[in-house]
Amino acid sequence: MPSQDTPRGGGRTGLIVAAVVAAVSLVAALVATGLWLTERGEAASIRADRAAATELDEAYRDYATEVMTHLMTIRQETLTEDVDRIVGMIEGDFSEQFAPRRDSYEEVVKTTDVVADGVVSAAAVENSYPEYADVIMAIDQTIGNPKSEEDQDRQYRVRVTVNRHDDGVMKVSGVNFIP
Repeated sequence: MPSQDTPRGGGRTGLIVAAVVAAVSLVAALVATGLWLTERGEAASIRADRAAATELDEAYRDYATEVMTHLMTIRQETLTEDVDRIVGMIEGDFSEQFAPRRDSYEEVVKTTDVVADGVVSAAAVENSYPEYADVIMAIDQTIGNPKSEEDQDRQYRVRVTVNRHDDGVMKVSGVNFIP
């Protein structure tokens, strides 16, 4: 038998409790949705940053490959143009070492009648920053000399430093042979 002490407005209290629970649930759902959207946005930003870094690394690697292919490939008929191209692709310490010696380099190539084919067989970015990268490379070179009966095969391992300027132009500033 029901107690006579129960107030008549008991249904109203249950309704208030239900409304408060619904309001708290709604706030929790809104907060969770906000957090999810924030995390999703941050994840998209991280993916975009990684994609940009990967693209930049590929550009560093490709540029280093292009420069080293030109440097290790020697053609008598296009020697001056090839050396001009290389000089235009380098700067800094490497340019200071290579450019002043270009005449003696061309003279040696002409007098020996050497031809060479250089191929980058592997390349990977070792360190990468927005302004520069170090690219490790394996280069195979075949050298033909009319004074020799057989071509000579050589393999080199080098670290190439590629600088990237504010306008996006890249230049090689260092080539160091790795023993």
